[in-house]
Formats: sequence, structure tokens, C-alpha cells
Amino acid sequence: MKLTLHSSIATATALLLGAASVAACGSGSSDGANGEVTQPTAKLRTLNVLITNDDGYSAAGIDALVEGVRNIPGVKVTVVAPLTNQSGTSDKTTAGALTATEVKTTSGFPATAVAGYPADSVNYALDTLKLSPQLVVSGSNAGQNIGVVAPISGTVGAGRTAARRGIPALAVSQGFSATYDYSSGVKYAVEWIERNQVALSTPTPRPSQSVVVSINSPSCITGTVRGIVAVPLSTTGNGIGDVDCTSTEPAGADDSSAFLVGFATITTLTEATQTVTSTTSWPT
Repeated sequence: MKLTLHSSIATATALLLGAASVAACGSGSSDGANGEVTQPTAKLRTLNVLITNDDGYSAAGIDALVEGVRNIPGVKVTVVAPLTNQSGTSDKTTAGALTATEVKTTSGFPATAVAGYPADSVNYALDTLKLSPQLVVSGSNAGQNIGVVAPISGTVGAGRTAARRGIPALAVSQGFSATYDYSSGVKYAVEWIERNQVALSTPTPRPSQSVVVSINSPSCITGTVRGIVAVPLSTTGNGIGDVDCTSTEPAGADDSSAFLVGFATITTLTEATQTVTSTTSWPT
């Protein structure tokens, strides 16, 4: 099972992960001279966001993500996630009818818990609940989904399920840790949504296929995350190892090498392996 960027969705990828979206996240407004986009001052259309995960609706990671995303002005969040932990289930689906229960996240946000896989949660939201999200956000996962791990990730699998149905998706993962702090990954996810909010909420015909943007933020043993870089998916690495965020080593050529020297990574995925034609970074 490989993931790669199809030429037929190049336009969607340019929208979701191009210089305009990535070049200076968190750096303030711009007049466009550096390819940056400044949000219009006009009233935002409502952006409908479906949030799911693979760790289950009661996990701390989805709770942190929901609390971050739902506080973005103009964003409406709906949570549909697995009833139990379904890590490592990729994009598996359940045959037959699905059952679900109305629950709440740890912080008390209403959610629908589906007895099934992450991909089932996305399909249930679209087919049974008849939701029409303009973006699906999956995470924040307990553990990075870097390189060769990405194809088996339920977090990424939920995003791929949405992308196959023409809905852009954002997968968010926090590096392995004995005690998780999801704040850095949630921060980058929120900034990405804010940067793309106008484009995502603008009514357009749904394409037959979209993309998954994957953000992985390390859990530093020393220092703080050095920033975020757009890099290709590693074909051999998995980003596993202690991450010293005081490192001065360059990001390297792929997500695994960048992650291990203290950078958060952003990578575009689709059905085969992904391709990013340039590497861009911005400070935290």
C-alpha cells in the first residue's frame, strides 16, 4: 500500500500545500511580495470541519485538537470518531451496518462514537449522518506517522477515506512520548486551517479525489520544536528515536530526517506516495 501524488489533483495540492499556504505560517500579514496570502477582511463563510481519529473519541489527542479547532472564528466542528482505540488499522472498513453512540469528549464536546474503524467513522458521518464537511481533520494521534508508518496509520487512513470522496483532509500526529503534550501539533494544525480557511470554505464542485496533508510534530527530549518544514515522505525511515530539539542539524531530505532533528513536518499524501516539489520552513 503506497501513497503518491497524482497529477490529476495537482491543482488541489497547490491550494492545500503551496507557497501561499506554507511560506510564512505564523509570521504575520503580507502584501504578497513573498508569495504569502493575507486573509480577506470580509466576513468568513462557515467552514464545516469533521474531526475524527484512530485512538478513540475519549483520547486526549482528539480532545486537544477539538478544543483548538473549534475556537477558530468561522469554523463549525462536528466530531465522529471510533468508540475504541483503532490504531494501526489504516483505511479498513467494516462490512454491514455500523452502530454508534452519542458521547462527549474529555472536555465535554458532543461527539458520535462509531463501533468500527477510523475509516468507518468518516463513512458514517457522510452516509448515515449526511454531513457535508469541507475539511476532515484526523488526530491528534499519540505517536508520529512518519515515512513507512504512514500507510498503516488509522489517522492517515481516515484522511485517505475522506480524500477518496473528494474532501480535503488534514492528519495530525504528535511524536511518541511517555507523557504527551499535544499543543505543538494542534498549533500547526490550527495555523494551517486558518491559512486555508477562505479557500476551503469557498463553494466549489467536489472533485472525485482530494489530498491528505499530514502534520507530524515531535515530542522533544530537550528544547522546543524548531519550526515546521514541508518535506517528502521517507521511503525507509519512521522517525522513531529521541528527538533533541536543540540540534542545529539541517532538516534533511525527508520527513523522518527532519523530524529527528527537531522539526515538525508537513507532507502531502494521496494514493501512492506523496511528492513535494519544494521545501519551505517558517519559525515557531
